[in-house]
Amino acid sequence: MFEFIKFNLLKKNMIYMMVLISLSSLLVGCGNKNEDQSLWGRAEGKEVDVNSKIPGRVVELLVKEGDRVEKGQVIARIDKRDISAQADQAKANISALTAQNNQASTVTKLQDQTSQATVTTAQAQIDKAGADLALATNDYNRFSELFNSGAVSKQVFDAYSTKYQVAEATYQQATANLKAAQAGLLQTDVNVANEKAVQSKIAQAQAALSQVEIALDESEIKAPFSGIVTTKFVEVGAMISQGMPIVTIQDPVDNWINLKVKETELSKYALNQSVKLQGRDEKLQVEGVIVDISNKPEFATYRATDERGDTDIITFNVKIQVNNDVIKPGMRFKLLS
Repeated sequence: MFEFIKFNLLKKNMIYMMVLISLSSLLVGCGNKNEDQSLWGRAEGKEVDVNSKIPGRVVELLVKEGDRVEKGQVIARIDKRDISAQADQAKANISALTAQNNQASTVTKLQDQTSQATVTTAQAQIDKAGADLALATNDYNRFSELFNSGAVSKQVFDAYSTKYQVAEATYQQATANLKAAQAGLLQTDVNVANEKAVQSKIAQAQAALSQVEIALDESEIKAPFSGIVTTKFVEVGAMISQGMPIVTIQDPVDNWINLKVKETELSKYALNQSVKLQGRDEKLQVEGVIVDISNKPEFATYRATDERGDTDIITFNVKIQVNNDVIKPGMRFKLLS
């Protein structure tokens, strides 16, 4: 009898335990349904790695992590002795070429002036020789007729014949002199071409100097914008390569919050819409403006929870520009309704 009573008590206790478990499950389910369904997002900010455009050794590092820097402030310096030597060599090359060009220009001007004067003289000579030849030709023809008719002696005719021959020879010589003078003008053209070639070399040397001067300027690493140094990658004395980061700078007032919004709720949001958000610290509340609603869905989805025909719901990124210096990248914020 006692065993029977004991068995019944155990059976009742088991029933009570099962009921309690069922109630607990129901309560947990209700709790899940009533838990915070707010839309949470993560804060991000503008952050840039400041890289070196030239290789070399770091000789000065003027900032440390946590320092605030202003736009254009020198952050670090790279050893520039080799670059300075290249700049000096380029300048010396330009000076030498400039001197050569000046000399060539002077020679060209002098030779051109000489050639022009020679051509002018030769032209004057050929004009005079042509006039003398014309006169001598007329005299020769006239006295030739007189000699043939017996009006003048052979001695007189020979004198005019000789005069004609001399005039013709003088004209031929003057013609040759003019051609030689004109050939001198062609040499001037050659000199001008050589002068232009030197000028082209000067332009190339100046371009090379400009490149060296750019590299020289890049030996000073400067902050691209005002912000805070969050990471330092090198130390003084380190050898760095082109493109290697020196520090990371974060802009404390260029930040935003990304929300992953369900496609079924996307219609609630619009560009330029003002919204309020709250951090995990309830006292931290900020305002922002929606500046972008992504056209491309995120990989994250809300999975269907039953088999009654429900489908997965994809999300789209909604970017809210905040620009508040109290925000730090990685903070979590929820959208206030």
